[in-house]
Amino acid sequence: MELVLKEGLLIQKVVDELVILEPQSGDYFTLNNMGALMLEKLQAGQSTAQIAEQISSEYAVASDQVEQDLKDLLAQLALVDLAHKR
Repeated sequence: MELVLKEGLLIQKVVDELVILEPQSGDYFTLNNMGALMLEKLQAGQSTAQIAEQISSEYAVASDQVEQDLKDLLAQLALVDLAHKR
């Protein structure tokens, strides 16, 4: 089971970060370029395995590591109530 972003979030690229805002609470979360890339691919409907494979080949990083990093990112977003289980 994968985690997905909560609906109704406002997402905006600001300089070299991606800002995710929960409008009801005013809470926000920022992502660096790699986190933003992962999230953009996830929102485009790609699975964590597909994202890991693409980033792995593009940046010469082990796909297992990329997939774990993405899962960790989603877990962090879930902790602050910006993501939930699909």
